[in-house]
Amino acid sequence: MRALVTGTTGTVAPVVADALRSDGAEVVAWDRAVHPPTSAEAVRETIHALAPDAVLHLATGPEAWAGWIAEACAATGRRVLFTSSVSVFAPRETGPIPPTATPDATDDYGRYKRRAEALVRDSAPTAIIARLGWQIGEQPGSNTMTDWLHRQTEAGPVEVSARWLPACSWLADTAEALVALLARGEPGTFHLDGNRSLSMAEIARRLSARLGLGAEVVETDAPVMDLRLSDPRVSVRDIAERL
Repeated sequence: MRALVTGTTGTVAPVVADALRSDGAEVVAWDRAVHPPTSAEAVRETIHALAPDAVLHLATGPEAWAGWIAEACAATGRRVLFTSSVSVFAPRETGPIPPTATPDATDDYGRYKRRAEALVRDSAPTAIIARLGWQIGEQPGSNTMTDWLHRQTEAGPVEVSARWLPACSWLADTAEALVALLARGEPGTFHLDGNRSLSMAEIARRLSARLGLGAEVVETDAPVMDLRLSDPRVSVRDIAERL
């Protein structure tokens, strides 16, 4: 399989690209400097020129880009996978959240992801939409929980809620689950989350120990949130096994 991947200079896409290669796929990175996604026609021409069997749209960028990719893939019978986010949901105290829940975020990023999802869904009924939580990486330097914990530790005590259950998963486990979803080919909206039961305070404590940070984790009672994602159709390794 030949896979065209967007966002390969970001956080999730490089790890997904490695997982695809390990699975035997040929990976082509979408270079926006060479192929700027400025119109539906430009996107169609790029996909035609690079001739992938599937497109994995993992990059941030104009929401129209997601719709154009989906439309071009639908017209040519190519598979398309788009990564969305738990951010499509507003904060809530009760979870986990099933894929059938109605997205209700009102902040700018959440609304952006909601609109992009709708464009993909409307343009390609066979698309795979995968909602992700906060990613946990091995090293700092990217937009992961690991990077956040490094910065918080450098600033002093890490105050974090023991009543906040976040959606999160280990980056390599997310990549493995995305590759499996693509191979399965089943269309629809899926939730990928590796957190079964750990609070943000407990995750911070365990992650600090694993990374040797020596963070002083101070538990608080707020915010009270359960943003875990649930989906019995998807298997993502429990972060407790990593921590």
